[in-house]
Amino acid sequence: MKVQVLTSVETERETLLLSFLPLVRRIAGRIYIPSPGVLDKEDLISHGLVGLMEAVDKYDPSREISFESYVYRRVRGAMIDAIRTISFSPRTVNERVKQFREVEDKLRAQGMDISDEQVAREMGLSVAQVREVLGHIALRSLISLNRVLYSEEGEEVPVLQAVGSSSSPNPEAILEEADLQAKLAESLDKLPARDRQLLNLYYVEELTLKEIAAVFGVTEGRVSQLHARAIIRLREVMDYRT
Repeated sequence: MKVQVLTSVETERETLLLSFLPLVRRIAGRIYIPSPGVLDKEDLISHGLVGLMEAVDKYDPSREISFESYVYRRVRGAMIDAIRTISFSPRTVNERVKQFREVEDKLRAQGMDISDEQVAREMGLSVAQVREVLGHIALRSLISLNRVLYSEEGEEVPVLQAVGSSSSPNPEAILEEADLQAKLAESLDKLPARDRQLLNLYYVEELTLKEIAAVFGVTEGRVSQLHARAIIRLREVMDYRT
């Protein structure tokens, strides 16, 4: 009898895990990878599966958060943690990020168009290396911008998703995050129309990068670059307003 109970529990757990596999794949399709070649979508899915198993094993029903929201948080967190650990050392990242910002400021002051190719020439790097730095900057900005509110049902709502969405955070969260939401909403209005559309499709409509690529008529890789630039511009506008 004891063996049958264990088998039943294991079968139920396996069924639950399988039911969330499409979500894991969808989350992986919506995450920008700053270092393609070092980590790919299948790697993200593998890390996401680890997060899924941890979510299934560690979920506490007494917490005021739905199981689905908890799974999403753990899966996405596992993928972002994986991206954080790849590529060059933190010291090198910081140095290149600093150089990248200095070069962009210089080009902007000269009234020049800021392209990846121009920045690469100024930094003495390849375009691929510049895009990798760009990805790290975007990832850092995304992590800081992706703070969460809580809806009245206790579910997590990313700030970027909450602005302009129908979700209504609870009163305490509104008071705590009102300034951030106001600044974010005003900053979004100052972005170019294409950036606003891309961020809306990604964070509000929750389209994958592949789906957004079809909307824009470009490659998925190009959408990744546009997304990174949009996040960086948004961060810069918000920092300027601080």
